[in-house]
Amino acid sequence: MKILVRTAGLLGKYLPPGPAKNRAEIDVPRGSTITDVMKRLGFPDGSYLVTLNGMAVPTAERGTRELDDGDNLALMPPLKGG
Repeated sequence: MKILVRTAGLLGKYLPPGPAKNRAEIDVPRGSTITDVMKRLGFPDGSYLVTLNGMAVPTAERGTRELDDGDNLALMPPLKGG
């Protein structure tokens, strides 16, 4: 199945090469979770802001939330500031 993965900032370097910057459509096996995709793409351990189809996904749910064909997954670096 295919999903769209979008990133922000320097995280684009983890996506496969393609014509669009910081976005790629990738094939994943049925039953894949958000954590599976992050590991497959080589994301280092860390804190990320993750949305699935525009809705924030808590860290505790990323290993169990299965993806569906056509999902839009956004992976962004943690927000910093003060």
